[in-house]
Amino acid sequence: MKIIVYGAGVMAQYVKESVINSGNEFVGLVDPLGNGDFENLKGNNIDFDAIIDFSHFSLLEDVLEAGISKEVPVLIATTGHSEEQLVKIEETANQIPIIKATNTSVGVNIVNEIVAFATKLLKDFDIEIIEKHHNRKIDAPSGTANTLLEVVKENLDDNGKDYRTIYGREGHSKRAEKEIGVHAIRGGNIVGEHTVIYAKNDEIIEIKHEALSRKMFSDGAVKAVEFLFGKKAGLYTMKDVLGL
Repeated sequence: MKIIVYGAGVMAQYVKESVINSGNEFVGLVDPLGNGDFENLKGNNIDFDAIIDFSHFSLLEDVLEAGISKEVPVLIATTGHSEEQLVKIEETANQIPIIKATNTSVGVNIVNEIVAFATKLLKDFDIEIIEKHHNRKIDAPSGTANTLLEVVKENLDDNGKDYRTIYGREGHSKRAEKEIGVHAIRGGNIVGEHTVIYAKNDEIIEIKHEALSRKMFSDGAVKAVEFLFGKKAGLYTMKDVLGL
């Protein structure tokens, strides 16, 4: 399979390596700033079978247009999209197969399943989510933290409608009973760490995932587009890829 990658940053370089190591053909990097092999794909007669997007949410329209024009699957691994952009992704999935993943790690997606199960059993515990990333990450909380929050709410009574989400804490008021705290830490070269804490009285349960290298994201991304290849149009998830 011939794979082209949107983006030319650190993650894109990891994806390039993973594509080559997987035995697929790496076509090139697309970067409008001129740091890749192509600045864009418009008007270029470039042959590719799939797109992996590790660029920036502002390039979503270009990524989707490229997928539609070639009728190839697209993995969108960027985060920070607006509600309007998310709708655009859903609409485009009627034409081509797409995965929108906040995290392409196999382990993180398994953690999502563990958190879903744990939340059902620990509904009366205080629940907090903490994520840590390097000081260059733009969006906060991370897409993975937002996904964990969604998973937690989905497994509370009435989809967590009675719960209030608190982003960080300050002031002089105590924690309310039905709150979910979400906290973002930025520093150094932290690859990625996510923890869901369940606390009640004299006991604490933590479910944690720590990334030691970005390679796990790039390997998972290649696994995802390999899954998409040959699939009919639709919006798929990493759960589909992993058979969860």
